[in-house]
Amino acid sequence: MSGELQWMYRTPMVNFVTGIGYWGVTGHLDQTFNLIFPEPPDGPGPIVAENTFGTDIRHLNLYLYTYLKLIENVTFTAGISADFVDGDSPALNGKDQYNPKFGVIWNPLPATTIRAAAFKVLKRTLVTDQTLEPTQVSGFNQFYDDVNGASSWRYGVGLDQKFGRDVFVGAEISKRKLDSPNIDATDPENVVVISERIKEYLGRAYGFWTPHPWVALSAQYLYERLESDGLSDLPRDLKTQRLPLGVKFFHPSGFGAGVTGTYFSQHGALNDGTDVSSRFWIVDAALTYRLPKRYGFIAVGAANLTDRHFNFFDTDYRNPTIQPGRMAYVKVSIALP
Repeated sequence: MSGELQWMYRTPMVNFVTGIGYWGVTGHLDQTFNLIFPEPPDGPGPIVAENTFGTDIRHLNLYLYTYLKLIENVTFTAGISADFVDGDSPALNGKDQYNPKFGVIWNPLPATTIRAAAFKVLKRTLVTDQTLEPTQVSGFNQFYDDVNGASSWRYGVGLDQKFGRDVFVGAEISKRKLDSPNIDATDPENVVVISERIKEYLGRAYGFWTPHPWVALSAQYLYERLESDGLSDLPRDLKTQRLPLGVKFFHPSGFGAGVTGTYFSQHGALNDGTDVSSRFWIVDAALTYRLPKRYGFIAVGAANLTDRHFNFFDTDYRNPTIQPGRMAYVKVSIALP
């Protein structure tokens, strides 16, 4: 069961976004253990042990975001959210957290944007990870697919620049500090919650150019460094660099095509001490058709077109960014009037 309510109020100088949400998840987990012992008289013989654990979770979320335009060309963001979680999970029961939000966007020139933000987040327990709450502060994403109950701070600064109508460039750097709960159930009678400290350093630079109304070129550089205590499956220290280079073609008839080649470089140490070092290219391509009157798109494409095999650790293993083998797909998006 879930529900959300949001209210927005706008004036020339101050905007408010406030809301409340509640999520209730009900369930249980059944476990069966087959214990093998010697037959009598040397032992009791095989024993089957069964346990049932509740997985109920109740999550109340409140938030208020204030957008202030007190100075010309400057927008300040100040807000706070609060999460109140209880349930059967030892990592979430009694988890109450207040999350301040701060951000600023400054346009010193009409084509120049400078932004910065600092905010705290609790990984929510939503089944679908969808919410009405603003998902970014001054252009920096708040919500990641972390472990439920993970608490994090993110700090970032970015610059976006336009050159004429055809060129867009920019860069941003940020840091995330997480306390991620891990449950140690070695002794079922004495479950222990251990907090793993994780640090993420993120950098991004991009350039987009449309030299012709039918053609769009893109180039990006993405840097990620992950450091952890090694209490989970995450690497202890891993550096990943990506360089996507893409070109897309759009014809007035509705047909289009695109190809992106991405260079990957990764090295570091995994949780078990294994060294990781790999460099490779991945190519993705697609053909598209835009339906008349903007009713949608049809796309036929392939990820990892050359079927490149590689050794790569994806830090967001719940949502992998590349395919370990060639994958063909057809995608249809319909937008009804």
